[in-house]
Amino acid sequence: MKNNTSKPYVLILRDFERAELLKKLLMKNDMNVIVEPVYKIQPLKFKNINFIEYQALLITSVNTIRILSEKMSVKKLKNIKTYCVGKVTEKHALKAGFNCVKTNAKSGITLAKNVIKQSQKNDKKVLLLGAEVLAYDPTSIFKESNLEFEKISIYKKIPFLHLSKKCLYFLKNDNISNIVIYSPETARIFLSIAKNCKYENITVTCLGNKTIEILEKYKWKKIQIINNTELKSFANKIIKSII
Repeated sequence: MKNNTSKPYVLILRDFERAELLKKLLMKNDMNVIVEPVYKIQPLKFKNINFIEYQALLITSVNTIRILSEKMSVKKLKNIKTYCVGKVTEKHALKAGFNCVKTNAKSGITLAKNVIKQSQKNDKKVLLLGAEVLAYDPTSIFKESNLEFEKISIYKKIPFLHLSKKCLYFLKNDNISNIVIYSPETARIFLSIAKNCKYENITVTCLGNKTIEILEKYKWKKIQIINNTELKSFANKIIKSII
């Protein structure tokens, strides 16, 4: 049974660096936090990209920035408009020297709509660089807008085979109050390795309806979806679900 006198535990399923800001904010609000990565990043071989062919670049994650910075000279990218999913990705892109266009987009779909509004209908394409499996694939929305669009996968996620002993212990002893899941792929990986765990006392906080479709097959205390990925709003939603 859960010890009701202890502070709540939040499990963030993300790599340690990306989880750090949310972790700090939750701990300031008297939460215990466990960070548990469930996959590693493996760069993929991709074709030589002639950026003259493209009018805009759409980047989905910090991992994309890191891999591009290692694989090619960012000087090649200075003349192409770059749109990023999330403020953290944008921050890393600016630091790396990308020509970032600021938007108010808070999700992949709202960013895609921003890019469409600001793009010209000509023979130059919009290029999306990111993971092999995307949380949101904007191909259809670009096609409907009659804009030339291309995706190139530059990395994939390699699932870990097991959860850490610490994480598994807390799950099996009913110590986790909230689990934070950022993508459908993360949800799939977690559920495949968190075997024999019960979730009926856990609220899961996630991004996107596709993630909900995976999670709702299991019995949770509550599933809550986050549309505003701004850090404080995200943290407040988690805190309110526990208090």
